[in-house]
Amino acid sequence: MGNYIEEQTFFKALADANRLKILEVLSLECKSVNDIAKLAGLSQPLASHHLKVLTKIGITRAESRASFNYY
Repeated sequence: MGNYIEEQTFFKALADANRLKILEVLSLECKSVNDIAKLAGLSQPLASHHLKVLTKIGITRAESRASFNYY
């Protein structure tokens, strides 16, 4: 039963259009949250929320550089 819930969470996360936009933006190189938000047409708080979800399911990871997180 546990794998089913994990798979359901994974696919539910990928079913969101904004998260797919973010993945498209990140497909070529690491970017800051502000750059991701700008390129995906999202507010910074909304981009951060979606990045948190993508990080939770293991698709992205954050790296701190100076005072910014890069994904």
